[in-house]
Amino acid sequence: MSSAKTLRISFVGMQTQDVAIRPTVRVILKSDAEQLDEVVVTAMGIKRDRKALGYAAQDLNSEQLNKAGTTSLASAIQGKLTGVDIRQSSGAPGASSQIVIRGARSFDGNNQPLYVIDGMPVNTTADFDTGKSVTGANYADRSIDINPEDIESVNILKGQAASALYGIRASNGVIVITTKRGSKNNMNKPSVTISTNLSAQRVSRKFERQNIYSQGNSIAAGYDPSSSMTWGPKISELANDPKYGGNMNNQYTAADGMREGQYYNPKRAQAGLDGWTTPQIYDNVGDFLGTGFTENTNVNLSQSINGINYSFGVNNSHQNGIIPSTGMDRWGARGLVDWKINPQWNTGFSMNYSSTKITSAPGANDGIMNVVYSAPAEYDLKGIPNHEPGNPTNQILFRSTSFTNPYWWAEHNEYLQHTNRAFGNTYLEYQPDLGLGENFSLKIREQAGLDIWTSDYATVREMGSTSSLKGGDIENYGSQHNVFNNLFTVNFDGKFGKSDEWRLNVILGNEFNHESIRNWDYYGSNFNFPGFTNIGNATSLTSSEYKRQERTVGFFGSLSMSWQDQVYLTVTGRNDYVSTMPRGSRSFFYPSVSLGWEFTKLPFLQNNKILNYGKLRASFAQVGQAGNYYANYYYTPTYGGGMYSYYPVTYPLPSGVSTFTPYYRVYDEELKPQNTTNYEVGADLHFFGSRLKVEYTYSLQNVEDQIFYVPVDGATGYQEMLTNAGKMRTHAHELSINAAILQAKDFDLNLGINFTKVNNKVIELAPGVESIMLGGFVEPQIRAQAGCTYPNIYGLGFKRDEAGNLLLLNGLPQSSGNSQDLGNCSPDFTTGFTLGGRYKRLSLSTTWSWQQGGKMYHGTNMTLNYFGATKESLPYHEGSMVAEGIDEATGQPNTVEVNKADYYQAYYNITESGVYDTSFIKLRDLTLTYQLPKLGIFDISIYGFARNVLVWANLPNFDPESSQGNNNMSGYFERFSVPNTSSFGGGLTINF
Repeated sequence: MSSAKTLRISFVGMQTQDVAIRPTVRVILKSDAEQLDEVVVTAMGIKRDRKALGYAAQDLNSEQLNKAGTTSLASAIQGKLTGVDIRQSSGAPGASSQIVIRGARSFDGNNQPLYVIDGMPVNTTADFDTGKSVTGANYADRSIDINPEDIESVNILKGQAASALYGIRASNGVIVITTKRGSKNNMNKPSVTISTNLSAQRVSRKFERQNIYSQGNSIAAGYDPSSSMTWGPKISELANDPKYGGNMNNQYTAADGMREGQYYNPKRAQAGLDGWTTPQIYDNVGDFLGTGFTENTNVNLSQSINGINYSFGVNNSHQNGIIPSTGMDRWGARGLVDWKINPQWNTGFSMNYSSTKITSAPGANDGIMNVVYSAPAEYDLKGIPNHEPGNPTNQILFRSTSFTNPYWWAEHNEYLQHTNRAFGNTYLEYQPDLGLGENFSLKIREQAGLDIWTSDYATVREMGSTSSLKGGDIENYGSQHNVFNNLFTVNFDGKFGKSDEWRLNVILGNEFNHESIRNWDYYGSNFNFPGFTNIGNATSLTSSEYKRQERTVGFFGSLSMSWQDQVYLTVTGRNDYVSTMPRGSRSFFYPSVSLGWEFTKLPFLQNNKILNYGKLRASFAQVGQAGNYYANYYYTPTYGGGMYSYYPVTYPLPSGVSTFTPYYRVYDEELKPQNTTNYEVGADLHFFGSRLKVEYTYSLQNVEDQIFYVPVDGATGYQEMLTNAGKMRTHAHELSINAAILQAKDFDLNLGINFTKVNNKVIELAPGVESIMLGGFVEPQIRAQAGCTYPNIYGLGFKRDEAGNLLLLNGLPQSSGNSQDLGNCSPDFTTGFTLGGRYKRLSLSTTWSWQQGGKMYHGTNMTLNYFGATKESLPYHEGSMVAEGIDEATGQPNTVEVNKADYYQAYYNITESGVYDTSFIKLRDLTLTYQLPKLGIFDISIYGFARNVLVWANLPNFDPESSQGNNNMSGYFERFSVPNTSSFGGGLTINF
């Protein structure tokens, strides 16, 4: 009651109304859009009013995640956030993803954000780095252990002011995840939710090769059944080929007689088939890349009753990849309990378990897609047996068996990842009665958590895998992590002043984090006999194992003040002590300050019908990143070149020479932490009763004292030193627009736009160092180069004159001779669009992504052009041409006529030809949901969805979001990687 004659009516999320008391009162409350989203989860799990934040914060609730048909959190949030770059490596089951917030901060170190799940910091980086990413299979990052269906909300802490309380581990931002809790709307009985969905996957952009010309090095040389090229004669003319045609006199017709309309393929005969066959076209890509399948099932039981809030669930995800023998199985279980014992004491726990098994396919130089894409259209890759009859170790392939037949690979080889993981925490809260009234409160919280996982990996290559690996090999390796995290906080809240216009919040705390790591590697080569790919069957064995422990202890504090719910000031500080740095350099202090002003609280702006809410915000923060320092040690040297290295002999030698030599890297004893200074300003504006919301943020990041390996003079006995050097600067612009276009009882329509522009520039490296390698071959590479946007492509370009014209030699292109900058990888901007609408029980939601600019090295396109396998190559298979350019010999426009095929191969033998623009527009997801009328106690919704089904891209033939690597080069370097996929499916959710 606000008076004897007035009734005050309020409800969460609605505007409060005062009405006169009458016998019959009918009140329609209006939505209060501000109140609905005013509380957000910030650092250390602290809930604060959104309007009190002096920095940008963006959150997604469970309904906003694109969960249908995906097992990946990265996929679920893609296209919905500003300032967040999500790079998926492929569409393979368990494929890794890189999430980078507001640009990179480290040249070649970790740029992934810290994940915090129900208050527990959780490691999500991959167990192993793909290194140069030119061999082997991808490694899943550990965010794959998180089930998107378990998530209630995701809050992204982007700037350092938002994440400073987490200290040195949060230099790349924080993703705060809150999992589902019991429903407070159901106090009488448990609530059960069962959801399941099924979907089919196909390659998102299928490579359509040319099917006019056959296998061979040139039309003049004729059909060549062992060539990797398809520059041979027309397939329709194979019967007339002088060497292999059935219409011609040759050694095969001399033995078997004339075979009108047929040609002879020795590979068929080697496989035990009739060597004679009629020319026809085979869809080798379509035959090999089948239809994948994904099933997700989740069961959750929850309730809130008598002060106890609980939620328990189990889940399963099963995937069959589009590549034979690839897939993923993930089983999970979770439990969460919050118990309010009495007004002073609260306790609870959160527990998560997952078991994830992934079988994947290799890429780059080990990539089986090389063979699939380049297989000649007239060669039946699927139908011709992949090995000689009775001899499975002797492969049959249209080209050299230095590459593996993909069907043989699927039957015999394996890339396996298997992880068992459990993480969670328990807490105890005490809120004493201070005896100072409702305006003052104190909360003391103790939280302890564990994160334990073991990952086992196996790379198995059977005898006969390639001509250079006749004996086969096996590598069993893995990683074990045990993390203990303890967090103690004291939280004081107070209100002061005559009208409680002043508010104060003080937080003091301590965090202790200890991690024990064990890595192992057992390698065996040259099996005794085939069919038993076990390390006990190997004739040569090597092994290694090491253990490591890391500890971080932090002390932190936060002071927040507000005046009249209009001006908000927050100051934080944290001091970390880190064991991974040299003695004397293990203590670091990082401050932050943020200020927010809700200027629409000024009297002349209150009750404004156009601008109903406006806030300005600014912040400053510093945070660092530690390095991994080691005292100098000895190691066993290996020998080799390029991508491979070997232990050439068994140690010790008879002469007594030991296996150990000083390690080629030295660690700077004066190493100090990398330091990031962040400045951020922004504004939040709501118009027309918050039906239109506009948020803009500009941030500047200066990163100094980068930690990376710097080349040193060989006379020192070392090759490189881990030390501090280099600077990076990032300018980021973020714009978010959310509009409630239509709002009515039976229908609504909402639009969201997220725009991001990040300029991430390398200011300088170490003295005398112009660039450092992030990954790739000897040439090309992805590099961090001084003066360039991070990162860039480095390789051989076309030789040109000062005007940019090609300098031709004998009418053909030529390379620059030295590697050079071939383009910046980062896009000019990215934009995400979300559109959601509802009509009665039917709702539709969709997410689109637009990326403009950016470059990538696409080795697959380049190589297939060189092979003459692409449709783009068709005009160049026959005839001659005079290429545009300058004749280097004369300095005049070129007049030399050359064979078209020679020109095309010369052009696509230079790396610059493989650098492509990565602009694209993509339909991320489209979901149609129908809420059935309630059937007794059951609430049932059914839905259908499509993901990645429309792609418009400047890159020809392939999806630009498929690449090599799980590190900082990911998304920018591609060579025969596993392709991306689109999916179609449906599902249902049952609540009772």
